[in-house]
Amino acid sequence: MHIYRQMIRYFVKCSSGTDWSEREVDLIVADYFDMLRLELLAQPYNKTEHRRKIRQQINDRSDGSVEFKHQNISSVLVNMGYPYINGYKPRGNYQKLLADRVEAFLVEHPDYFDHLADAQLLNPNSIPAFGNIFVNQLFESPPERIIIPESSNQPWISRRGRKTDFMRRDAENRRLGRLGEEFVVEVEKQRLLAAGRDDLADRVEWVAQTRGDGIGFDILSFDERDESERLVEVKTTGLGKFFPFYVSVTEVLCSEDTGQQYHLYRVFDFSISPRLYVLRGALSATCRLDPVQYCAVI
Repeated sequence: MHIYRQMIRYFVKCSSGTDWSEREVDLIVADYFDMLRLELLAQPYNKTEHRRKIRQQINDRSDGSVEFKHQNISSVLVNMGYPYINGYKPRGNYQKLLADRVEAFLVEHPDYFDHLADAQLLNPNSIPAFGNIFVNQLFESPPERIIIPESSNQPWISRRGRKTDFMRRDAENRRLGRLGEEFVVEVEKQRLLAAGRDDLADRVEWVAQTRGDGIGFDILSFDERDESERLVEVKTTGLGKFFPFYVSVTEVLCSEDTGQQYHLYRVFDFSISPRLYVLRGALSATCRLDPVQYCAVI
């Protein structure tokens, strides 16, 4: 992996022979945010055409170099907890200049995400139809870890806050959460039916509805081979696969206590083409958990 990262850095630098200037970075950042706005509003745009136009304004960068820089911007935004362009898979190891200029763009356009927070892509009204898709085609491998530069994480020094918390919006969007859970209930039933376990499919229980929320998981399902319980916690977003999410203390403790019975189903791209990946076992082992809130008792 280390050699692979070195090769990527070598390729990007050799594509032009020089580091990206602040002017070039500002141009590609502005172009990225233009495409992101169109994507969140579900409006068509052509990535190839955008790439062609941006190459005309910068110093002889290759298509690969421009593509890689777009992916770096995605990584910066994921690290900041903001939406990113799905077609540009986040790649880390980005230069500090890039992160600084992305942040500068958002400072200069403070209402950018405010105008997009209520977009239909982020707020679906119904469960997408399965169509002719087999249930096993909905499952994907979890995303690989994004290597990001060290951050001081001291907003009290920069005095730059975040006006729109998209992770919290997902977590507090009860309609989105309910639709995602309902979707996974159907996924689990279809998975068991496909395995010839009609008996187990009939026993799948949406415990968040039947027993209440806050017990550490949302759906009680089963393993099709040994009939053991599968405790399923559902996290849903209209955004892409790499977008982070909140988990509660109860969910973390439940995952540690129940071990391999625990399955977190991360449902993504819910509004367009829902898929999901599964994190099994203790969340402390499958995720990087950053504390974001404490209960203070005096």
